[in-house]
Amino acid sequence: MTEALDRIAIDSKTLTMNLFAPGMSTMHRVGLGGLACTLDALQRAFTENNISESDLPARFQTGTPPWEITEESITLHFGKPENAAHYLKKLFEFGFRIQTEGLIYLPGQFKGKVDLPVLADLQTGLMLTFLQHGSSRKLEKKESTVHYLSDDDAGLRIPVTFRKCTWFKHQAGWKEFVGSSGCLKTRQIKLDGSIYPGAAVRHFAYKNQSILKEPLERILPLFFSLVGCLCLPVNRGVGVLLAPEVEDLQDFIRMRPKLNPTNAHQYRATNVEDAILQAKLRTSPLWGFYAIKFQPTPWSSQQKSRVNTCHVGPLDGSVMSKYQRVSESLLPRTIADRSKPRQDQTPNINSDDPQTGFRVDSIVRPLIAANLAKQCPWYSGFTALMIKNNPATGKPFRNQLSFESKGINQMVSDSLLWDQEGESLLVRAIHEAIRQVLGRIRSETDGARPLTIATQSRWDRFRDKLRLDLARSKTPGQLRFVLVDLFSRGKINPTLQSEWSKILPVIRADWQLARDLSLLALASYASKNAENNRLNQIA
Repeated sequence: MTEALDRIAIDSKTLTMNLFAPGMSTMHRVGLGGLACTLDALQRAFTENNISESDLPARFQTGTPPWEITEESITLHFGKPENAAHYLKKLFEFGFRIQTEGLIYLPGQFKGKVDLPVLADLQTGLMLTFLQHGSSRKLEKKESTVHYLSDDDAGLRIPVTFRKCTWFKHQAGWKEFVGSSGCLKTRQIKLDGSIYPGAAVRHFAYKNQSILKEPLERILPLFFSLVGCLCLPVNRGVGVLLAPEVEDLQDFIRMRPKLNPTNAHQYRATNVEDAILQAKLRTSPLWGFYAIKFQPTPWSSQQKSRVNTCHVGPLDGSVMSKYQRVSESLLPRTIADRSKPRQDQTPNINSDDPQTGFRVDSIVRPLIAANLAKQCPWYSGFTALMIKNNPATGKPFRNQLSFESKGINQMVSDSLLWDQEGESLLVRAIHEAIRQVLGRIRSETDGARPLTIATQSRWDRFRDKLRLDLARSKTPGQLRFVLVDLFSRGKINPTLQSEWSKILPVIRADWQLARDLSLLALASYASKNAENNRLNQIA
């Protein structure tokens, strides 16, 4: 009885896969899109004489390829039932490659030349998602390194490390679909995490009953979900799998190359929402995306488990415009690696070559990306960055905010980021009040003398006390008391005096958002050194 249920009816001369057939999940559909992109890349390679006729799955008939791609389906034409093995073997050999440098290359993802650092980061993403298990790939033990130049004024050489790959499971995947006669199998095929990340046997004591199986017309697209998805590293232990919602195969063929970041600097995501919004900027705000976060867990530290899934549907232009402005203000920083000499272990490095550096991602952008994806105020929850520790370093987030003060200042000064004028006016009023209090402290402590350590210490204590008072405000009354106390300690505040009618509704509407705004104003206030120099010049 079980054997009969496992059998499926397939026309052995052709195999048709429909985008909206029963059982097709988001991963199945993005896999079918990946298959369409691979077939399109194969046709382009043959047309441009980049591959020979012997490398084709089957001969082209009067310029027509041995497959058919419509908006909703793909049909593979084998010609004869026994040709299925040869057809799928050539298809998989073209679609799943390894370059001589030991880097995985998926032709269906690209149009044109691809830089090695890009492939290295992509391979890192694959090893954190699809190919994380040792049985799904073979890697060299020794790490290799490729470099790219940073696009800022520093011009540093940024290394991207990887382990050379010699084999991965998808290359031999065609063998699971055909029998010894070369014809398609008619049994359902087992499914594992390297084909569908997160798929696993429910209970090993009942393995036969809980193992996942799929019919051939659904599992073949799953192999090509590796092509349709985009896998990005967050860091060495965390990865994000980005799966677009495919609704039109022809449209996906045109848009899939745009899903890839345009340069090596962008092949990092800070969180799942950041990955989705970046992808929407490159493709279309109307596309829907699923993003899955993989990372080790306390109960399974040896592998990366799915810990977070996020779906973002179509977004309007205003949200995407805000995110674009935020991403331009909070770019990843490149820092020179002082621990290494200019001439490192990489061969053929001359003394004139740039110094090696490393990338540091923003800690503010992931919070803003999550807010914009949920269509909340972009500064919502900023309080957490002022009071919590970074789990990656164990140190307070606020210690890192000073390195992003320039970008945060750009954001609070950008009128297009604010939905209400009163929000920006509240930030401006707090800035003026802080400046007046710091100036009064300077006058009381130093008078006309040059800036002293005593003044700097009092400034630091004032900033820390204001941060703690705002963060500890747990009721509307407590927040109003802290703000009134701050305003009263300064001189006449022109913004507060002329725009009070616009500022007060912001404080009354949602006191928690007002607290976030207040702490954002404190964080976006001019950096210590810049403000110290400014007040010193005024004195």
